Amino acid sequence: MEEERFEVVAVTLFGKIVVARYATLEQAEWRAGKMGEEAERNPRGYVQYLVRQAGGPARER
Repeated sequence: MEEERFEVVAVTLFGKIVVARYATLEQAEWRAGKMGEEAERNPRGYVQYLVRQAGGPARER
């Protein structure tokens, strides 16, 4: 049985970058939330963190 993987993706005006991979959706959502909070405290341009299934379509956190 293949294990599901999830990615945290940073979406900017210049494109998308995978910044982390996790085994569970809960781990990925928690990390995306923490990264989003940090981005709000220390803004360096527009960045949004999304969670998606590895190799699949993007999904908002």
